[in-house]
Amino acid sequence: MCVRWLIVAVLVSWSWLASTTAVRAQAAGSQAPTQTVTARVIRILEEGITTVGPVTQPYQRLLVELTSGPEEGKVVEITIGVRDLNTAGQRFQPGDRLYVSVSTGPDGSRAYTLLDRDRSTPLAVLAVLFAGAIVALGRWKGLRALLGLVFTFVVLIWVLVPLILRGYPPVPVAIVVSFVVFTVTLFLTHGVGRMSLAAMAGTSVSLLLTGLLAALFAETAGLTGLADEESSFLQVVLGDRAVSPRGLLLAGMLVGALGVLDDITVSQSSLVFELRRANAALSGWELFSAGVRVGRDHIAATVNTLVLAYAGAALPLLLLFSQLDEPLLWTVNREIVAQEIVQTLVGSLGLIAAVPLTTGFAAWLAVRIPAERVREQPHQHAHQHY
Repeated sequence: MCVRWLIVAVLVSWSWLASTTAVRAQAAGSQAPTQTVTARVIRILEEGITTVGPVTQPYQRLLVELTSGPEEGKVVEITIGVRDLNTAGQRFQPGDRLYVSVSTGPDGSRAYTLLDRDRSTPLAVLAVLFAGAIVALGRWKGLRALLGLVFTFVVLIWVLVPLILRGYPPVPVAIVVSFVVFTVTLFLTHGVGRMSLAAMAGTSVSLLLTGLLAALFAETAGLTGLADEESSFLQVVLGDRAVSPRGLLLAGMLVGALGVLDDITVSQSSLVFELRRANAALSGWELFSAGVRVGRDHIAATVNTLVLAYAGAALPLLLLFSQLDEPLLWTVNREIVAQEIVQTLVGSLGLIAAVPLTTGFAAWLAVRIPAERVREQPHQHAHQHY
């Protein structure tokens, strides 16, 4: 039933996206200012080192063939680093695939600008390897997990983003979307049962607690949500449709915490029901105590993983601030750093709360399974702790 519902949701979302894209394409076609096409490098006409302003950088003049769009097959010349900055030092070879912007002027003349390298092939290969590894190890459950991942992607891109852009408050939208995502993916991957219900309850309460803490400390720390360039640029692009930057910051914290919360709540719930299967004589308090003891180990590893994930994503920023001649307290006080600290600690507090909450829900439900039915309960989660 869940699989059918997921397929219907994907098809409806795909139809909506296709119709929206067609309308936008038609509008764009009537204006026809700029379009993006793919291209392939045929030959390097010239390359060397040049200076653009204070920057010394490599440059290239390339002969490329357009491989998509109305001018497919046309050979044009494009440059990189001649008049624009090439701070990344990109160089291209014959056969490389690119994305090119084609701009049409009022007089019908066209200008071709290099946008970026086409990375679709390595990304597609990596995605196939990822999907194959999940299915090879998880089999049918792995396949259901992939369907859940597709559903998550569909909801985030085609529901969460459009709702926020239409002016709905980011935080309530993120809470509702997160609840839908983890409920559907949980039941799709692990089935409907007491274990899933306990994990869902633990995730719901922990997510709400995470949201409250995030809102409280974002307010008290004076976080604006405009610390990074992307948020500021988004407000400029949206113009009159600008959304609350702090709301976007809080919504991002909620969505970011959901993935780790889902893992720990499912693990804790599965552990309690496995303990119940192994010894049907255990009381609810004994199940809770044993689950929390194992949960402590899980929390220690997961919190460290969360911190390392955020630190890894902010590594260039850490290197930049390490070169500034200012006290550590000043660096920590910068909003872009304080924002990451709040996000990490709030998410960690949500994880810590998820262990006793989920374990308590699971123990309460597990002891209500009659002893004669305990060993008939199917094993629902392969992620075990001993």
